[in-house]
Amino acid sequence: MRQPVICLTVVLALSACGLQDANVPVPQPDTPIFGRIAAVREAAGEPGTSEVEIKAGLPDRLEAVMRREGRIIPEMEKDLLVRVRVSPATVCVADLLATDLTSFRVGQEVAVLPVPGTITLTGTKLLRAEADQFFDFAAYELRALPRAIEVLPAGVADRSDAGRINSSGAERSPVPLRGGSVVYFAAGLLAPAIPVEGSGPRGAVREGMRDGSGSLAAWAVGGLRPYRVAWGQGRWEAPKPVVLPGLAPGAGARITWLDEGETECLVEVMEDGKPVRLMESRRAETKDPWGPLAAVGAAQGESVGDAQRFYGKDGSYLVWTVYAGDGADLLMGRPNGDSGPLDPRINTPGREWAPRVGPRTTLYFCRGQRQLLFEGSMVHEVRLAGTQRRPFVEAAPLADGSALFVVTPRFTPGEPDVDIAVARSAEGGWGAAVPLDEWKPE
Repeated sequence: MRQPVICLTVVLALSACGLQDANVPVPQPDTPIFGRIAAVREAAGEPGTSEVEIKAGLPDRLEAVMRREGRIIPEMEKDLLVRVRVSPATVCVADLLATDLTSFRVGQEVAVLPVPGTITLTGTKLLRAEADQFFDFAAYELRALPRAIEVLPAGVADRSDAGRINSSGAERSPVPLRGGSVVYFAAGLLAPAIPVEGSGPRGAVREGMRDGSGSLAAWAVGGLRPYRVAWGQGRWEAPKPVVLPGLAPGAGARITWLDEGETECLVEVMEDGKPVRLMESRRAETKDPWGPLAAVGAAQGESVGDAQRFYGKDGSYLVWTVYAGDGADLLMGRPNGDSGPLDPRINTPGREWAPRVGPRTTLYFCRGQRQLLFEGSMVHEVRLAGTQRRPFVEAAPLADGSALFVVTPRFTPGEPDVDIAVARSAEGGWGAAVPLDEWKPE
């Protein structure tokens, strides 16, 4: 069965407009807005912000699907104009990726997901909204209405080369070492973009993802296990699985910290129905197998993981994530054995996770799906190059701060697939994110 088609904002609440002062904006429900771009103007006094005029209407393909399925096609208010503010905080999406508003053109069909509470209607002809996400309609249709698409476009599920780092599955949790010439990361397969009979999982089926019988391992679809990739002879070698002894067949695991010599590591272990555990492993030499996993006793909490170790003048510190329901906070342990939550400016009622320590003991961490940095006693949002926001999480800096390894989304149907990319430091911030397969260590 096809997915139900979402109704349009522009047909809501119009019948009551005769009871309102035509000059008073009337709040509207938070629903998608569809139409064609009529004009784009810079917003006066707001660098990076534009006002986009949209002629409201059902996209041609959406109307065709509704006719084919026998659905009632809503009648639109004629000449309804929508004015949408696209700011530096807006995520613009085209061709599966985040981009700038400059990638869009007049006459293009678009879908706008508004910032909650920002849609208003003035009279019967003018709708206003602030854009949270601004989609080329083809990208929105793929992301939100994939069952309306007869053939999925290239890039959704066909990136499956196990010799490369990124695929149409999940690659995340980068840990760069040795100037970025060695990278540990976690990889797994994603469920089919459209779960129909005969469809298989998305992603590269890598070494270690099959069990002894040749079937996919219990953890492979929806889970993660660690891999290592190294730069050599002018190219990235094929990723190799990191074998951690003692993991249950269905357990997921990801390495979140290693020392530069690759002889100590911290591992988050995940099993269905059990608390997340923070474990550690050691070995004498880089070429030796990893030793047995042992619990990190210093990490307090029932469900703990996603940790990093760092060193100060008085010894070794540990910062880790404590999970509780849908929330998470960051704690730190000190060399003397004391531990406690981090600064209140870091921990909030939201979900804080992925602590990564950068140069000068700065702290990169995520709050929800935003990448933040605690530096100079203040929390800042970390941005990549571009006028509009490029979403990313799990930022991990090189030891010298010259590059930032990040996890970026591709806006695919169902669960977005995520890739690893690298941004070099630039004047006042960071440059564009380059997929790790295309990035070269200096």
